[in-house]
Amino acid sequence: MNNTTTTTKFSLNHLGAWWTRRVETGRAQTLSKRCPPAAVAASQIPPTVRAAWAHHAPDEFPGLATHDAAWLRCSLGLAQFFEACRLQRGQGACALPSKAADSVWHVWLKLDPTGLADWQQRFFDRVVEHREADQLGAPLDDCLARAWVGACASEGLSPLGPRMPLLFALDGLLCLPAGWAYGHEQGLLVHRQIDGFGRPGDIKVVHAAVAASGLLALGLVSEAELISLRKRQSREDGGGGSSCGGSSCGADASCDAGSSSSDCSGSSCGSSCGGGGD
Repeated sequence: MNNTTTTTKFSLNHLGAWWTRRVETGRAQTLSKRCPPAAVAASQIPPTVRAAWAHHAPDEFPGLATHDAAWLRCSLGLAQFFEACRLQRGQGACALPSKAADSVWHVWLKLDPTGLADWQQRFFDRVVEHREADQLGAPLDDCLARAWVGACASEGLSPLGPRMPLLFALDGLLCLPAGWAYGHEQGLLVHRQIDGFGRPGDIKVVHAAVAASGLLALGLVSEAELISLRKRQSREDGGGGSSCGGSSCGADASCDAGSSSSDCSGSSCGSSCGGGGD
């Protein structure tokens, strides 16, 4: 009886472990297909960075998960940010909309800044310096708009939404306390601060620069591109609105009273740092 019970438990545990590996493999493949350049770059991050991140990142970002799936998302998120900066080269600085991605950047900067610079140069043909939000040389919302357009382009998504590129969905997917849960609501990109329980707060911050008119004003889309994008969006959603995809923590919550991002600064605006711009 005991032998039978032990064998059954072993079989169930073995099956569970196999299923978990299969799910994680499928998830990794799906994420990697979203932005191939980022996936290739992230796969070449040294194991020493992965180990240092798992050990040190939760000290700076409490509540950050450090299992394999979380590392996959965080490393891909950072690589996608650098790809977004590459695609927006010459347009101005980009703001980083994810604390989860920033956690990898911070650890690597402390561990091996030369290795980080070499990796960036190899895969993104440039070195993006880490700068605080007030040192980006442009309004934070404009820098966020550039990151949005670059991230969307890296996945072949429309900058008019509603689908969310991984970089903007990342904190919400991980339910990262103090992170930013982004969503696309009624044609506008918004975010809510994630609380200590991993849930988006009630206050919504609207990013006007990421609306169609804002992207047009910044020269991130042309009139012709805007018309084409609107026609494409109309075909895809049948002419109606569409809820956002991306965050599993409620970034697609319905609109409520909130604040505009035009007078915000710092982390309340969904980014505390960024880089690029040359």
